[in-house]
This record gives sequence, C-alpha cells and structure tokens, in this order.
Amino acid sequence: MFVQKKKKKQLLIVVAILTLVLVVGGIVIYKSQNKPATTAPVVTKKKIQSPVNVIAVSERPYLSLEPSSDGRYITINVLELKKDASQLDYEMEYQTGSMLQGFQGLIALDKLPKSDRKLFGSQSAGGAITYHEDIKGGNLLAQFSGQEAYAVKSAWRFFDNADKNDAVSSQDTKFSLQADSLKQQRYVIVYNSPGFPKKISQELLSDPYVVSASNSLKSSSANFSVIIRSNSENAQIMGFDGQEWQKLETSKTEIGYQAIGPFMDVYILTSK
Repeated sequence: MFVQKKKKKQLLIVVAILTLVLVVGGIVIYKSQNKPATTAPVVTKKKIQSPVNVIAVSERPYLSLEPSSDGRYITINVLELKKDASQLDYEMEYQTGSMLQGFQGLIALDKLPKSDRKLFGSQSAGGAITYHEDIKGGNLLAQFSGQEAYAVKSAWRFFDNADKNDAVSSQDTKFSLQADSLKQQRYVIVYNSPGFPKKISQELLSDPYVVSASNSLKSSSANFSVIIRSNSENAQIMGFDGQEWQKLETSKTEIGYQAIGPFMDVYILTSK
C-alpha cells in the first residue's frame, strides 16, 4: 500500500513538472510570435535633378526637334555640347487638346550627333497604337550627366498646317517665320533651343530659334521673312547656315527686327 502511494505521488510530481514545462513553453512561444517584427528601413530612391537653366546660354547644348512626315513622331536631336556630358535624361511634356501628355527617355552621348525618335501616343502590350491628336506643343526638360551635371528646359510649338498657312511663330510669340513655301509643309515645330552652335561674340538679345518641318526647308529656294520682337536698340538678326553664323540684313520695325533671306538652321537676335 505504501509503495502504491509513493508511486502515485511520484506520478503527480512528474505530471506537475510536465504541466509547468508546457505552460512556460507556451508563454515563450506566444511572446515570440507576438513580438513586433523588426523591419528594415525603406530606402526611397530620389531622382537627381540639377538646377534648371542656371548655366550661361553660351554653355548650353544645341538641340533641335523634328516632326515626322506623318506628324505621329518627334525626333530629339543632340547636335552640339559646350560642356562635356556622358548621357542625357529627358522629360518631354506636351499638350493635346486640353490634356497634358508626356514621355521620358535616355540618350547615351558617346558620339554626336545623337537622336531619339518618340511616338506622340501610346502602344499596348499587344502592339495596338493610340495616336495623340490636336498637339499644341510643350516643353523639353533635359538633364546632362558628366563630371558636372546640368539641366536645361525650353519650349516648343507644334503646327498641323492642314490649312496651308504661310507663317509660324514660337510659343513665347517673340519669333515668327513667313514664306510661301511653308504652305507646302504639313507639320512644323518652332523650338526655343537652349543653346546654339559654335560661338557668337556679340551680346545675345533673344533665345536661339530652330524651325523644322516634315520636309526639308533648306531645299526651298524662296526667301524667308524673320521677325524677332524686341525693345533693344542697335540689334541685328543672325542666322546659322549649317556651317557658320551669318549677319542677316536687318531692319527695325515697330515691334522689333526683321530680316529676309534664305532659310537658316538657327535664328537669334544679337547686338551689332
């Protein structure tokens, strides 16, 4: 009888110990499962953006914009750099009717000139293309990366010349170009290029203006009338013929200055 009581007592002790182990283990497991998880800090990649239009115009890149023959695409041309850069990151914004559209791109600048052709529209994964209509113009923001990063932003205006008008003008309304041969151009872009080719020793009194069309304007034998609005005194219009800067025969008007002559790649107003 004594032996049975002793065994029963030992059994109770073992059960108590096991119960205590289970309770303690359960508490430990519960705490470990409900302990707040340690999360790694979220690293947000910030877009590097250099100050815009800070460098002098004489140091800015010479760019141009060209419409395609059907007006569905635009080509960004990097023609000359005054400051070294290895690549160009750009953002194109443009208005279509009352909507604001845009796209981005990257151009390696290992060799110049360099170009990038983009669609005015969007393309689905299945290949279906939606074209944007009623394009008005917009702005090109260009950031150049190299030993010294810099950024420029300038405006452009788009013309769908279905009505065969003989004149176009810039977005800032300070520049206009007129010629009968413009009637034959369906699509035209007037661009305030951030910079200009080669060097100009005279003081700059306007933006450089670049006009491009769905067909070459340089092939036209007609003269073009250029007007640049300005209140400056003793100014002249200069044009870049693709090789050198030319002083155009300039006359003063009520609204600024006018010159008439062959088509030029770039127009700019300078001091005499």
